[in-house]
Amino acid sequence: MSTGHSRSEVALRAAQALLALNALIWVGLGVLSFIRISERGARSGTLAAVAVLMFGNAAAFLICAVGLHTGRRAFYWLTLAVLVANIVLTFTDQFGALDFVTLLIDLVALGLLFYARRHWPASPPSSTV
Repeated sequence: MSTGHSRSEVALRAAQALLALNALIWVGLGVLSFIRISERGARSGTLAAVAVLMFGNAAAFLICAVGLHTGRRAFYWLTLAVLVANIVLTFTDQFGALDFVTLLIDLVALGLLFYARRHWPASPPSSTV
């Protein structure tokens, strides 16, 4: 039974869902970091900075997920950059189970975007006025 969606469109929607999942994970980590700050007291400047970066990362994932829906090629490239940056940064600190989960999500989303790249034309369509 066909739903009328191409495999490229399905891959794109799956990538968007993974980006949204990643955003939720990063929001959760940010909240947990702020909870840890409240437990430790005032001497947690570094942890606060890291928590803010986690929320920033979540925002970047949400912007990418929503932006991909517009079909604009700039969002495709932005999403690739965000994913690659997250993949590289995964290995710059301690590597645990949650890092492995987010790494897998990033890699699968990256693969889906490469598969769905046909969704974006190589160049913008010329206007015929």
